[in-house]
Amino acid sequence: MTVRTLRFYEEIGLLIPNKQNSSGHRLYGLEELTKLQLIQSMKFLGYSLQEIKRIIMDDSNAFEQLTNSLPMQHKLLCEKRNELNKAIEAVERVQLIIEEGKPVTWTVITSLLFHLEHEEEQKEWAKEYLSEEIANEFFNLSKEQRQQMDMEMLDWLSSLKKVIQDGVSPNSPEAFEVLIKLTELATKHVENKEELADQLEKAQELMETEVMDFQFPTILTPEEEAFLIEIGKYMEALYKRSEK
Repeated sequence: MTVRTLRFYEEIGLLIPNKQNSSGHRLYGLEELTKLQLIQSMKFLGYSLQEIKRIIMDDSNAFEQLTNSLPMQHKLLCEKRNELNKAIEAVERVQLIIEEGKPVTWTVITSLLFHLEHEEEQKEWAKEYLSEEIANEFFNLSKEQRQQMDMEMLDWLSSLKKVIQDGVSPNSPEAFEVLIKLTELATKHVENKEELADQLEKAQELMETEVMDFQFPTILTPEEEAFLIEIGKYMEALYKRSEK
């Protein structure tokens, strides 16, 4: 414990020594040591200095206040732990992508980090349009599966950028293959793909009637999104002609 810390505790009224020597130096006795140990113990439990001050100011009621506050403190610490675990996973995934030499841009990193940070919200959003079973299949992936998906999606992104750079027509087998590959990647962990297709069709109809003022960040540029939409239109037209 540094002198600077002790002086700071005194400044905020948390630990004030009652005695001084003839030279004006503060004297800390057993009473102050006991209080200091209490402060350190509560800091270890994750309490802020202001919270500690509020609890221990009333000696007669301090233990009861501590007891009453522990459930909320436990909840807050668990939330912090979950946030740290997410941050650690994010660092590991970005680090692995870079180490593997994949094409990393700020667009890719922003999309990856957003989806990691807001996974639970996205899961609940998906459940509004899909069954809970299928929504869980999309999100309940192991760490290894997520990392593998990152690699495969970035490889696919490279192939998309190449066909655009080469001037490939969206109405071509090569372009069709790009969209087919994306569909396979997006649904590879869903067992009942026919049911998923039906639910996505209904979800699309619902979303078209709603005003969507926000879009999730993606790894795609506007140009790449527009190119994929064009491919989809040509493939849909071709499918309708084959049905006739």
